[in-house]
Amino acid sequence: MSKLFRALLLIALLISVIACNAAPASAPALATQPAATLAPTAAPTFAAAANDFDAARAMEHNRALAVTIGTRVSGTEKGAQAADYIAAQFKSYGYAVEKQNFSFEFWEDTGTQIEVTAPELRAMNKPRPIQYSPAGHLSEDLVSVGGVGNENDFARANAKGKIALVQRGTIPFSDKAKNGAGAGALAVIIYNNAPGPFAGTLQNRVNIPAIGISGEDGQTLVGLLQNGAVKIKIESDTRLAQKTGNNVIATKRGTSGKMLLLGGHYDSVEAGPGANDNGSGTAVLLELARVLAQKQFKDTLTFIAFDAEEFGLIGSRHHADNLTERDRAQIAAMLNFDMLGGGRGPLLLGGEGALGQMARDAAKEIGVDARNFALGNNAGSDHQSFTRIGIDAVMFSRDYDLLHTPQDAIGEIRAEWLGEAGRVAVRLVEMLEGK
Repeated sequence: MSKLFRALLLIALLISVIACNAAPASAPALATQPAATLAPTAAPTFAAAANDFDAARAMEHNRALAVTIGTRVSGTEKGAQAADYIAAQFKSYGYAVEKQNFSFEFWEDTGTQIEVTAPELRAMNKPRPIQYSPAGHLSEDLVSVGGVGNENDFARANAKGKIALVQRGTIPFSDKAKNGAGAGALAVIIYNNAPGPFAGTLQNRVNIPAIGISGEDGQTLVGLLQNGAVKIKIESDTRLAQKTGNNVIATKRGTSGKMLLLGGHYDSVEAGPGANDNGSGTAVLLELARVLAQKQFKDTLTFIAFDAEEFGLIGSRHHADNLTERDRAQIAAMLNFDMLGGGRGPLLLGGEGALGQMARDAAKEIGVDARNFALGNNAGSDHQSFTRIGIDAVMFSRDYDLLHTPQDAIGEIRAEWLGEAGRVAVRLVEMLEGK
């Protein structure tokens, strides 16, 4: 090794040491969060430009809602914590923020048990009354209706004075119970059409108990009935109380006289943390608010995190029903974000009007695979509160089977899918602004 080479090597080593001890480059700036607000559970690394939709930021909002806060049933302390978190994020982006309070009937299961008393003693695992199911205490024979509980199914079964067993799917829970009551059944047990338990809501009130059980327990009962008579005992205590819900509204005023409304519900069912339903939609909504706050628009942008969706679209219905005629006339479009981070298949952009087609055009333009779809008869989401009063709407979603189950957890969420939905929404708002 020559003296010159050794000298050059020493110089290189000295430069390396100096570089290693230099101050690190500054990290991208995070959105300011007031001290009182719940912070995301970990500091993410944001790769997107400051004015682009950042899937990592959305993922951290999803984690804050579904993990740090957790189950967010409307009218509970956790629901209020979620509302405060969302309001603080909107304020940090510079929006005018208000909470729109409303009262609603809060339904609660205070204790429900179902057991087979004959031909053997067997308890069902964690039966769950369908939300708004009335209380019931009875012991009667079980009859398998042999279907999902439509009128034809009950016409083929003798359910009078008995407890009817039907399968989940196809028609709303309230229709299953109504058809059962019409056939003289004293209660309806609905078993899952997939493994595990589930939760649901009676869209219309019924006067007989409607109780959900797991797919496994349902198959057990079907098997027992194939071998003879089965007697069931139901002990279900439920109650109603008046509670207060909170829609969180953020507004950035424009000058055009036109409003674009972006929304999604933040409440969850009691069964689980609601990471996808609808922590994911709320997370996308919050990151959209950050991104769109930095852009110049003539149209007014209004973001609404709806409460009490899981009790029957109560928050969005309250907002829609209290719009003045002038307010309704100003809303050019309603974008609804519900279940976007989990599941399978392409992005779903549901809407038969001009807005739905424009959303799918926006997805195609930026290279995102998207399809039209329509909610089934036994499903609902907040855009329906606006389409029923004549406002064009599009629902952003994805096919997902784990809603209303304990398995709807943060591990099901894919950040890249939050990013896809967010980028399409940004492009759609830009297209709407240009009209």
